[in-house]
Amino acid sequence: MKKLALSFFSLALPFAFAADDEAGFIPIFNGLNLDGWDGVPGAWKVEEGAIVCTGRKDGGKNWLIWQGGEPADFELRLEFKFEAGNSGVQVRSHLIDDKPFHVQGYQIEIAQSEKMGLWHHSLSPEKYRSHLALAGEKTTYAANGKKTVKEFGNGKAIKKHCKDGEWNELVIIVKGTKLIQKINGHVFSELNDLDKKYKMKSGLIALQDHGKGTVASFRNIRLKPLD
Repeated sequence: MKKLALSFFSLALPFAFAADDEAGFIPIFNGLNLDGWDGVPGAWKVEEGAIVCTGRKDGGKNWLIWQGGEPADFELRLEFKFEAGNSGVQVRSHLIDDKPFHVQGYQIEIAQSEKMGLWHHSLSPEKYRSHLALAGEKTTYAANGKKTVKEFGNGKAIKKHCKDGEWNELVIIVKGTKLIQKINGHVFSELNDLDKKYKMKSGLIALQDHGKGTVASFRNIRLKPLD
């Protein structure tokens, strides 16, 4: 699919977003087809204005990758609905050379509400950091990789803001070494990544199909570059 440069174009949104709140945001999914995205044929489709993982039971892990560049600092807003399997939204990620349509990097988990959080996704044989920050956690990785976790809220209560099987709003703010995840207006988890070995300053945006019957939908995907 062709590379999509950031540009303004009209998009009929099913929800009325406040104009001031949406200032500077650019739609990166047109609601009609997968132009500007690239992935495994047959693994993804557009249905009723949403990108849908088709849930092929014979399919393995794969990612639908946005072709508009590798942004560094930005705010990404979208809505998701999780129904089965396991999915995720990748940011500041990079292609795995020997695996087509596979990426590694920061992943915002899309799954049952009790499993949501920030992950470091990798298919490398090397052991990566895995869980970065779960519900109610503010995690800092020092330059030497030492992990410090502080709780800013009750994890069980925060998870309840995510509604399984329903549309949820996801906001991902990435600036400098910090990453903030919000669900339905509530801060879910935070990360400050100073790790010299694993931190990423920019990279791809992608959606994950974990395979084996995953059913997840994404719509109203908008991006705002941050200075």
